[in-house]
Amino acid sequence: MDDSVPRLPTANRRPGLRVVWLMVLLGWLLLGVLGGLLVQREHEAEVDARADRLLDTAEYALSSRQAELARIARILSLDGRVREILSQARAMVELEGGGAGGEEASRLRRKLARAITPIASELIQGQDRVMQFHIGPEVVSFLRVHAPDRFGDELASVRPLLAEVYRSGRGAMGFEVGRVFSGFRAAEPVWAPNPGGSPGGSDRVIGTVEVGTGVKPVDNYLRESLGARATLLLPAEIAEANIWAEMRERRNIAPVGNGEYYIDGPKVDDAGLAAALRQLKGELPSRWRFASGGQEWLAVSRPVPILTQESRAPARLVAVESITELHAAMQGRMATLLAGVVVAFLLTALGLWLLSRWQRTRWMVVIDRAEAERDALFELSPQPLELTDMQGRSLLVNDAFRRTFGAGVSTDDGHGWPARGLEGLQLEAFERAIARGERWNGALRLSALHGGSGWFRVQVVPIADESGQPSRLWWFFHDVDRERRAAAIAQAERDRLDAFLAASPAVIYTFRADRPDRLEYVSANIREILGYTPDALIDGPDWWEQTLHPQDRARAVEEGDFTRWPDDRKRSRYRLLRPDGSALWVTDHARLLRDAEGRPERVVGALIDSEETVALEERLAESERLYRSIVEGVEEAIFLVAVEPGGSFRFLTNNPAHERTTGLSRDQFAGAFPEEILSPEVADHVTRRYRACLEAGRSIRYDETLDLPAGRARWHTTLTPIRDEGGRVVLIAGVAVRLDDRAAATD
Repeated sequence: MDDSVPRLPTANRRPGLRVVWLMVLLGWLLLGVLGGLLVQREHEAEVDARADRLLDTAEYALSSRQAELARIARILSLDGRVREILSQARAMVELEGGGAGGEEASRLRRKLARAITPIASELIQGQDRVMQFHIGPEVVSFLRVHAPDRFGDELASVRPLLAEVYRSGRGAMGFEVGRVFSGFRAAEPVWAPNPGGSPGGSDRVIGTVEVGTGVKPVDNYLRESLGARATLLLPAEIAEANIWAEMRERRNIAPVGNGEYYIDGPKVDDAGLAAALRQLKGELPSRWRFASGGQEWLAVSRPVPILTQESRAPARLVAVESITELHAAMQGRMATLLAGVVVAFLLTALGLWLLSRWQRTRWMVVIDRAEAERDALFELSPQPLELTDMQGRSLLVNDAFRRTFGAGVSTDDGHGWPARGLEGLQLEAFERAIARGERWNGALRLSALHGGSGWFRVQVVPIADESGQPSRLWWFFHDVDRERRAAAIAQAERDRLDAFLAASPAVIYTFRADRPDRLEYVSANIREILGYTPDALIDGPDWWEQTLHPQDRARAVEEGDFTRWPDDRKRSRYRLLRPDGSALWVTDHARLLRDAEGRPERVVGALIDSEETVALEERLAESERLYRSIVEGVEEAIFLVAVEPGGSFRFLTNNPAHERTTGLSRDQFAGAFPEEILSPEVADHVTRRYRACLEAGRSIRYDETLDLPAGRARWHTTLTPIRDEGGRVVLIAGVAVRLDDRAAATD
């Protein structure tokens, strides 16, 4: 037997080194470190999410409280009694010598206090709010509801916001620092009463109404919703220049940190908030974490602009929340991870020890490096390889063999050599060689997966067992028809792609960016959709422009300029002419592809038959025009009301009959709330009717008498709720018939 015949590896196995223990230990330690980093990153993400939630909640609390102040000021400014009393008070103060006025002005002041006492008691009680009324362009304080003994001082010089509201006749709100109080203010102009009764009042402003609050409502909201606390910090230069020293001492307005900010009272009674303020030094960060009193805390801050006062820095709203539970959860995950790594290392060590005992070696594991290297070379080899037994049954193949032949050849009935293309004299030479344990070389014509049969140069190497007899055969194949077979594979892929595109409802096309007048490729289904053959379109220049409908050509060519496409994409709709002259609506979706340097390289697009879509859009447009003509032409007053998420109601639109009979134009009506365009009594009446329809969940009918811009009239009104897909009432459709007109028509 030839001594060069390879044998199965038996004696080249050698024990591993002690370093395996260290490798296992380092591996688990590395996993533990990576796990710890992941736990830390997850904790950081949770803290960031908690900070975002705290900032969003503080922002909501601040904006909602400001909106509430504006709403209260608006309600008071539109109250008829307030307007009447302030109008009389302004005239009386002027008669009695200005300033606080005399006895008659005091009587009017008491009258105003009694008139608003129910409202003030409800709004101010427990909410840290202030409310005051001013008259004249000098913004003379007429009544402070929260301090009724203080009045008559002119505020125009120290409160320019109020003077601006008086001059402009428009409301304003924001944060302002006064001599006594600082806080969030909302001011609205009070207009002189209008004898005609229109909601807008007259064209003369007689005073202002102001509603304000400090940071306490925001602090209360954060405490109730998140268990957090908040306070407000004023820049030191603003606090010292505007707030009297006596009031700073009385209201606990004291410097914090390094003295760049003053805390805007009341005195801090929360340990976390007090600890956060003690840490303030220099510029205030937007968020930070700290530990105090055995707990972990998260603090955030946001700027609060100060109105009408110059300052290098805005005021800051600071909120603090405990994150002790997040820190404890992170520590728990770290402890669990550490315990898992320790247990895994011990179990792995135990398993290696048991394996070493089973293999009777003191070095823990047995490593066959040569066998591992052979396995890697076997799988990574680009040459088809196969291992068979001596009867031709396939035992093992590599990936290159599977790509070339499939799973391999296997037979159970004696020698399977004919199935491998061996026959005649070639078969006899092969059998003599392997019987002697010699290599055999030859050429075989074999069937491959792609490209049909082809010639392969084959080398067969016998492998001897422990007894020295051949027991396995290694087969090495070299494809001498590789290029032809590669071309066959590529053609098969193209055929599958063409078949897929031919079944698509869209015509796929491509052209080079430097030759936009010639197609590079077009799918075969263009024959069915447009009636053209792909070869005719590819060979013919400017086919696209020639087949465009004359009425669409200029627009389509302009839209086809890929140098002007946003995001290198286009969506266009136009008509193309078939060979028989008929037109087809298509939607053209295209994308510009660029090379590695960003230069335009190729355009890939799809033409989709849109004939049915265009017809459907035309039918929908015709239906819309018919519906609008019906609504616009009927004599009944029709209007539509939206049900807002908060339960309020907002007008959407009305028809010409409604405009004519009510005196409310569509521009005035659309988007307005009832209280904005109707008198308070009428707005309250219609709102109650809308809510009754909403609660009933069905159509309701009723008669009513309304004072509208067109005059006082009696109406027969029908309200019908309209629901969305979820069953929630989102709209109310109203149809109103003027009973005066109906009676006149009957007479």
